[in-house]
Amino acid sequence: MPGDQARPMTAARAWRSTVDAVRAPAARARAACSRWWTGRTVRFRKVVRASVLLAVTCPACLCVGAATATASSPVGPHEAQWSTTLDSTVTLDLGPLGQVALDSPAGILGVKVVLGRIPGGAEPDAARQSTLGQALSSDGAAYIALVTHPDLTIERGVRALVDDAFRRAGLMESVVLCLVAAGRLAAGGRLRDAVRVTLAHKTSSALLTVTGVVTVVALLVPALRSEPVTGGRLEVLAGTPLERARVSGRIADVVQAYGGRVTAFLEDNTAFYDAAGTNLRNAWDASQATEGRAGATAANGAVETEQLHQRTGGASAAATASPDASPPTDSASSGGDPSGGPISPPPSTTAADAVRDRGAITAALTTDLHCNLDVIAFAGLLDALAGATVHMDDGDLTMTGSEPEQVCVDALQDAVPDGIARVATIGNHDSTFTAERLRALGWTVTDGDIEQVGGLRVLGDVDPDRSPPGGTFQRGEEDATDVGARLATVSCRRARRGGGNDGADIVLIHQPATFGPLVEDGCAPLLVAGHVHQEQGMSVTRGTNLDVAHLVSGAGKGGTSLGRVTQDAYLHVLSFDADGSLLAWRAVVLHPDASVTVGAWRPVPALGPDAVEGTTIGGDDEAQ
Repeated sequence: MPGDQARPMTAARAWRSTVDAVRAPAARARAACSRWWTGRTVRFRKVVRASVLLAVTCPACLCVGAATATASSPVGPHEAQWSTTLDSTVTLDLGPLGQVALDSPAGILGVKVVLGRIPGGAEPDAARQSTLGQALSSDGAAYIALVTHPDLTIERGVRALVDDAFRRAGLMESVVLCLVAAGRLAAGGRLRDAVRVTLAHKTSSALLTVTGVVTVVALLVPALRSEPVTGGRLEVLAGTPLERARVSGRIADVVQAYGGRVTAFLEDNTAFYDAAGTNLRNAWDASQATEGRAGATAANGAVETEQLHQRTGGASAAATASPDASPPTDSASSGGDPSGGPISPPPSTTAADAVRDRGAITAALTTDLHCNLDVIAFAGLLDALAGATVHMDDGDLTMTGSEPEQVCVDALQDAVPDGIARVATIGNHDSTFTAERLRALGWTVTDGDIEQVGGLRVLGDVDPDRSPPGGTFQRGEEDATDVGARLATVSCRRARRGGGNDGADIVLIHQPATFGPLVEDGCAPLLVAGHVHQEQGMSVTRGTNLDVAHLVSGAGKGGTSLGRVTQDAYLHVLSFDADGSLLAWRAVVLHPDASVTVGAWRPVPALGPDAVEGTTIGGDDEAQ
C-alpha cells in the first residue's frame, strides 16, 4: 500500500521536474528576447509591430471580402447580380424558370448569379414592330454568344467580384487600422497595456468575444446559406461546357427540347471557325513564303494553288508554288473584288520589298465586327500571325451598344495579343458604354484630336449617328460632313504647327461620308472607314493640300453577328515606315465556306492621269 502511494508521488515529482526543466529555458529565452527587443530602436519596433498587424489583418479582411463580395455584371442580354457563397456551388438563378447549378472549381467558394431585367433600348412611344424585331434579334444573338463563349461572361463576372472583394477588404482594413490608431491615442500610446488590462477583466473579455462572434456570423452566414438544388444532369448537354450541370424547373424542359439544336449549332460553329483558323495559318504561311509578293487561298487545310492561278492570272500562283519563281510585274490596283477572292491584277513586288526593307509598324484593321465573337477571335489570330504592333478597330464592334454588350469589347481585348497598341473609333452601333469599356481596358478611343498609338499619329472621332434598336438618329449637332470638316481643320492645324511632322498619319473614322472635307481641305494622307458593309479597297484622290489615300472595308451586310459568316468578311494589314507613312497594305478575306484568302502586299495606288482635284468617293448615309 505505501508503495502504491509512492508511485503517484514519484510521477508527480517527475512531471514537475520536467515542467521546471522546460520552463527555465523558456523563461531564459523570453528574457533574452525581451532584452534584444528593448535594445532595438523605437522606429524598428514600430515598423515590426505595424508589419505584424498588417500580416494578421490583411488576410483576414481579404477572406471576409471574398466571402461577401457582390457585383453587377451582364449575363447575355440580362442585367445580373453576382454574389459569392460558401456552398461550393456555382448557381444560375433563372427565377420562375428554375436553376442551373455546377460544382464550383474553387472548393468551398461558390457563386450565385441572379438574372435581372433585359434593359430596353427604345422609348415606349417609339416602339413599333420593326423596332421590337431588331431588339429581339439582338437578344437572341446575345443568348447564343453566351452559350458559345460562356468563358467571356464568367471572366467578366468573376473580375467584378474580385474587384468588389478587394474594395470590401480595403474598407475593412481601413476600419481596423483606424480603430488601432484611435486606441493608441486613447491609451496614450500604451494600447497593449490597455488591451491586457481589458482582457484580464472577465466581463469585458466576454463582451468582446461575443461581439466578435456575432460580427463574424453576421458576415458569413448569408454566404453559407444555400438553397437545395433539385433536378439532374441532362444527356442532351453531353460534350458541352454544361454537361455536368444540374438543371431544374421549366428551364430543364426547354433545354431538353431544344438542347440538341443548340449542341448541333455549337458543333457546326466550332468546326467552321477551327477550319477558318487552320486555313488562315496555311494561307498566311504560303503567302509569306514569297515574302508577301503573292497571295494565297487555303481551303480544307490546304493551299488552293490551282484556284489561285485562275484568280490571279498565274503570277501569284507560281510565286506561291515556288518561292524562287520570278516575281510578278509592277501594277497598281484601285481596290478589291467585293465578290470574293484575292485582289487582281498581281501586286507590285516593290510593295513587298518596301515592307521588308522599311516596314517598322504593322497595323491590323477590323471594322463592323458586330459582336461576332468568333470573327473577333479570328482577328486576334491575324494579329499574332502578322506580328502586328497596332490593332485598329474602325467601329461597330457591338450590335446595339447596350451595356450587356460590353462582353464584345472584352472579347476583342482578350483576342488581341498582349503588347500590341490598341485604338478604336466609335461607330453608329456603338455607344458610350462601348467607349467607356474600351478606355477602361486601356484602349485609345478617338475623340477629335490626334493621339499617339504605337508610333502612329491617329485622328478620328465618334460617329455622328447612333443606331440603337429603335432606329437611327444624329447624336449631336454635327452631321458626317461637319465632322469631316472639323477633323480636316485639326489635321492641318497640327501639321502646320509641327512643321509637317506633327500631323495625322491616319484618320480612323467609321463613316466614309466624312471623307469629302478631309480630302478637299485636310492634311492627313490616309483615311480609313467601314460602315457600308462593302469592300471598296484602296484608292487615291488628289486633294487641295496633298494626295489622299482612302480605304473602305468591312464584311457584307449579314456577314457577321452570329455563327458562320454568310458573306465575305474582310480584314486588312497595313505596313508603315518609322515616320508613319503607309508603305503597303494587304487584304485578308474569310469566305462563307471557311476558306481564307491572304492577299499579297499592295502599294498605295497611283493617281490616274485624269484625276481631278477635290474628287472623293461617296459613302452610304444609311445606317448599316
